[in-house]
Amino acid sequence: MSATVSVLSIPPVVKTVTVRCTPATAFRAFTADIGRWFPLAMFSVKPAADCRLEPQVGGRLYEIATDGQETLWGHVLEWNPPHALVLSWQARVSEEEAQRIDVTFRAVPDGAEVQLVHAGWEKLKVDAAQWRENYDGGWVEVFERRFKAFADAAA
Repeated sequence: MSATVSVLSIPPVVKTVTVRCTPATAFRAFTADIGRWFPLAMFSVKPAADCRLEPQVGGRLYEIATDGQETLWGHVLEWNPPHALVLSWQARVSEEEAQRIDVTFRAVPDGAEVQLVHAGWEKLKVDAAQWRENYDGGWVEVFERRFKAFADAAA
């Protein structure tokens, strides 16, 4: 007799905004200027003063604490400016539990459509559905409000 293990599929978090700038400007705002729009006071592993993204495959996404200590959030898996960025995401979890964030940038008549897809919740060892729900709400503030406002102002 063989045992079958079923892994519950948890849908990705999908957020889409339209910003009043080109895809190239939106890509640059999302990547090079992440420390200027990411709400670190609300969402950081430790009290953080900055966050940075190293612009190449294998580059790190990390926060810098007020004491200068760096905490890894993830790595760049794909770097395709100004069209796409793919990140591993392991803030507060082990590398084995890292999820995946795909961000795409597409020209539309009034600017750029930017879509963020955060998937891979099944890799979390505990409370995956709760983590997904928390991030679904968190991306509203981080991406739909903060990133959108910054990219709109960059136009």
